[in-house]
Amino acid sequence: MRHLKFLSVLLAVIAFTVVGLGTARAEGGTSACSRITLAAPHSEACNAEIATFPAPDLERPVVFDSKLDGVSTPRSVLLPENGTPYPIGWLLKAWYYSDAPGVEPPAYTPDRIVEKAALVYLYATVNVNGRDWHMIAPDRWIEGEHIAALYFPEKPENVSGQWIALDLTEQTLIAYEDAQPIFATLISAAWEGYGVTQEGLFNIYARAKHTTFRGPPWKLDNPDYVYKFVPHVQFFDGNIALHGAYWHDWFGFPRSHGCVNIPVGDARWLWEWVAQSADKWGGDTGYWLPKPEAAPFVYVYSSPRTGDTRLR
Repeated sequence: MRHLKFLSVLLAVIAFTVVGLGTARAEGGTSACSRITLAAPHSEACNAEIATFPAPDLERPVVFDSKLDGVSTPRSVLLPENGTPYPIGWLLKAWYYSDAPGVEPPAYTPDRIVEKAALVYLYATVNVNGRDWHMIAPDRWIEGEHIAALYFPEKPENVSGQWIALDLTEQTLIAYEDAQPIFATLISAAWEGYGVTQEGLFNIYARAKHTTFRGPPWKLDNPDYVYKFVPHVQFFDGNIALHGAYWHDWFGFPRSHGCVNIPVGDARWLWEWVAQSADKWGGDTGYWLPKPEAAPFVYVYSSPRTGDTRLR
């Protein structure tokens, strides 16, 4: 299951810091929304800020293709070079907003639903009894378990060029060029107790445009599943791979046996992006990469989370 085990020693000494995408903007460089607290969750100054930045307007690099993508819909965005005014996140499922952090909605009515996969700014975050709540609009709050927040790790030492960060806590993927994040989407990695996506630093070492997955690995003679024509498969840790998953649309939730499920269109984008550095790792001459040590790194980690309430 493990590839390049020696790099686990390196990870032990990497200083890990999680930061939001961009910094909140306001006069003097200090965000009024950043001053929101549980005791004072309403702020006219913050609401005025939000009016200037009412919703993320990020480029969507992938368009849903019903013939190729199965039921999976793309979640990806291109990240601007100068960041965004606030951290961003995706709704994991359609859910109801509350009027204040830590309280139930006064009514569970259709007009309070924020749609599944909606991209939102996280203008403020407060913790209530060990659980994070995010403000996604003026006086509109959703508990953190319903949102996949996009956070960034520090770049691991000795990593340069193209690399991919996988956050197992938030179930997100970020593609980097050196220290610059350029692309992000949601994933589904191992479901706790049903498989393992190993944390560590790896290289992509094999690629297949399509393949068949049969498993889980411990039940090959009597498999639970057989998925044919799994697209854009990129192995990085033994039999663990990044790949498109056309059979579900619950990205942001862990649900695999260890592989990293990606919306099919987003997996295709990632495949083509990795191919841009083919001159370094030898090109797709077959299943095995000729020079995997020069291929993009895959950094698998778990970001800190206060009150891990993600549904599993």
